[in-house]
Amino acid sequence: MVWVLLLLISQLPLAASSPQRVRGVLLQDTCVCQINFSAWDFPVQEYEELLSLFQKCTESLDELKTQTNLTHFKMPLFLATINNITKHLRQFEYINNRGLYNPLNFIVLDYEVGDLGGQIADAHKKQTLDASTAKGLNAELSSIRLKVQNMQKYDKFNLLALRDHIRKLKNRLESCRHYDKTQLDQCSKALLSNISSPVVTQRNPYGTTYPFGAWGKESRHGSPELYWVQSLQSSNMYGITLRTYSSFQDFVMSTNHKDISVTSSYTTTNSIQGPGTVLYNQSLYYNCYKSRNICKFDLKTNTFLHGALPDAGHDNKFPYCYYSCYTATDIDLSVDETGLWAIYATEENYGNIVISKLNSVTLAIVQTWKTKLFKKSVTNAFMVCGVLYATRYLSPKLEEVFYAFDTVTGHDTNTLSVPFEKISSDIQNLHYNPTDQRLYLFNYAYMLAYELTF
Repeated sequence: MVWVLLLLISQLPLAASSPQRVRGVLLQDTCVCQINFSAWDFPVQEYEELLSLFQKCTESLDELKTQTNLTHFKMPLFLATINNITKHLRQFEYINNRGLYNPLNFIVLDYEVGDLGGQIADAHKKQTLDASTAKGLNAELSSIRLKVQNMQKYDKFNLLALRDHIRKLKNRLESCRHYDKTQLDQCSKALLSNISSPVVTQRNPYGTTYPFGAWGKESRHGSPELYWVQSLQSSNMYGITLRTYSSFQDFVMSTNHKDISVTSSYTTTNSIQGPGTVLYNQSLYYNCYKSRNICKFDLKTNTFLHGALPDAGHDNKFPYCYYSCYTATDIDLSVDETGLWAIYATEENYGNIVISKLNSVTLAIVQTWKTKLFKKSVTNAFMVCGVLYATRYLSPKLEEVFYAFDTVTGHDTNTLSVPFEKISSDIQNLHYNPTDQRLYLFNYAYMLAYELTF
């Protein structure tokens, strides 16, 4: 206010403070002078201009005060958000540095970083943040964003957040990790190199009414030939019967089948949950109802045996997934030349796949291996000669084996690219049979089998 008044006084005409010299005229003994008093008039126009300037200055001052208050209010919020993101980032860095990351977790982090960047830009645009403050916040946010991008760059499993065309492109990128086949010490002495077109394609005997389940052939050398179909007939999750055929001809012709009742109810302890079923040495192995246990049902004696998988995720905690997850696929059984295996995931292993070799007689765990492959990043898995193979989605009609883990050497690779055909996007059961070296797939009510090349 003081500087405005001084400005007003300084703008008054100088003539008002200095004498005027005028010439007088003598008229009848009277001196008549003509004096100009305009210099003493009040400067109305200048006053109004100065008053308007004063009002503008007052408004600017109020706006600056408002911006300062908003800055003091929002700065703690921005700093708290950045600190929160930084804490999240430390967790991701910890997991990423050990190769145990889940790329899906980046979705939330990306959203937080992007949202904060938008808030800062909006605040700067509305002048609620001064340029230097906004620059400092953006610099710190850019550093965080760069770290996230660097971590995401190593996502080799290419999960649900990406579109199909990006997925296909990344699937073809050369991996940073180089793979040496001589490191593998498996019974076939070579990795899987090709999967044929389906040599068997047949709709399951229950039709499309029950599209989920499993099928295959007796998996133990020396056991009687037996083809089997196990359909999940309750909520696409639970089953109680097993259909068998004593020859391939009977199976193809859908004749002379035998229906075996495993349990009398879909909700008993011994009922079948999920499609991860195999038949080995005339016994059916599967995930027991609503548990992390494995059930063994002996077809000769109709007796049960239970074995636990400690800490295994179950009831859709760690199922196989693509954009959506496959129901009740947490625990998957597989058979190869070395015997019976369980494929699952645990929280302790960050949701990554765990492989356990089982004693097929007692269901005791013989040995366990932990991989760095996140289970929800794959669509299915199977064992061949002690090697775990995992698959991923390419298109509604095409799947791909992309990963292998050798339990003998502990070496793995995600550089495989072995595609194979399918009927539908959803695959429920995929397992290898060592008696004929075929791959068996239950694919949305259809049963397919493939020849393998190593």
